[in-house]
Amino acid sequence: MLELVTTASIITALAVYAVRHLRSQTSPFVFDGSGWSEEYLETGDLPCPWCQAPTREADQACPSCSRVFGSPISP
Repeated sequence: MLELVTTASIITALAVYAVRHLRSQTSPFVFDGSGWSEEYLETGDLPCPWCQAPTREADQACPSCSRVFGSPISP
């Protein structure tokens, strides 16, 4: 009987942990004070890494600062 209770408790704890972990992954990931906001991540697009302007997935360069994405950093 003790083995059954122990097994049920472990399974319940793992299920609760899994649900909490999945819920935290579905919420928008936002840094505090970094300039990112929820609307960037709700659409699945990320801001420009240099000027933080909104960009689209199809953009080859930032529409705001014109820096090309994927280019090497110049000194």
